[in-house]
Amino acid sequence: MRLSHERCVHLSHLFINALEDDDGIEFLGDPNDIRLRALQILESELVKEDEMEEAIRRKIALQRRDLPEGSAEWDLLFRKYYDEELKKVKRVRE
Repeated sequence: MRLSHERCVHLSHLFINALEDDDGIEFLGDPNDIRLRALQILESELVKEDEMEEAIRRKIALQRRDLPEGSAEWDLLFRKYYDEELKKVKRVRE
């Protein structure tokens, strides 16, 4: 599910508010700058996820049989390929 920009902004505010409420956390910079950076990271990760999902859709479309999106077999392949892609990303980040 794609999050709107407004929803991402709202989440970034919730994130900073939660950190501000934690007595064990002290900001070394302006909280708004930190919030904006968190927003950039969130939106960047969402773009990467959208790109990954589109690549998976293309991969499914290349199957020998025509699989309609939303069918049980299509969903099964999508989850399988999605899990494979997540494993690749995890290996790269380690």
